[in-house]
Amino acid sequence: MKTFFSISCLAATSSFGALAYAPERQTACKSSTTSTDLSRRAALSRAISVSGSAFASAALLSTANPSQSLAFDGSGSSAYSGKNPQSVLERRKAYQARVVQDTKDFNRLGAAISRGETDGDPWAFVFFPFERREPDAAGRTFAAVPDLIGHVEGRELVGGCGYLLASSFTKAGKPPETTPAVKSYTALSQKFDPIKAAGAKGDAGKAKAAFDKAAPLFAKYLEDVGLPGDLSDPLYR
Repeated sequence: MKTFFSISCLAATSSFGALAYAPERQTACKSSTTSTDLSRRAALSRAISVSGSAFASAALLSTANPSQSLAFDGSGSSAYSGKNPQSVLERRKAYQARVVQDTKDFNRLGAAISRGETDGDPWAFVFFPFERREPDAAGRTFAAVPDLIGHVEGRELVGGCGYLLASSFTKAGKPPETTPAVKSYTALSQKFDPIKAAGAKGDAGKAKAAFDKAAPLFAKYLEDVGLPGDLSDPLYR
């Protein structure tokens, strides 16, 4: 059974944004300085901290990739073994659509970091760890990084369209780990935590440095999964 969480007042000054991720009905937050109110930075930092702890726990229970039974639909070395070519193409197209949206959010985060911002909606739409109340147009139910890398559910790291898309390029009879796209995914997946940590500390300089290290790996991953390998491509705007 899924456990849902809610952090109130995450975007008290906005009528949209991070509140899209709160699964419970929200009530308006009054502007006050009581101990029960959280600033946007405090709420986002708290959410990021929870997310980091969850992923750290999952790392002790599984590999960096989603569990085989969940990621591969129980079909063995490839998520697509036994599937006809049309089915594989349909799944790949759906995962590509999600990755495109994740890339758009990543670019918006980069723009915010360049402006010296270390909190706000661009950060929430990339790192907020809890499930949306409903899927967005691309079918995503989580923010960009949980959607791309996976999210913790119970004692498993579940989902991760980035890995599932990459593994669709695995040749029949070969383990996914040998696939260039999966190798690119693995390298990229390790670069989000430093950005997240810098944002939680309010350090725009470190966030920019970490983002700049992640960006070329993101571009390489996109190229390896059949998408434009340039983050400035109009597709990602």
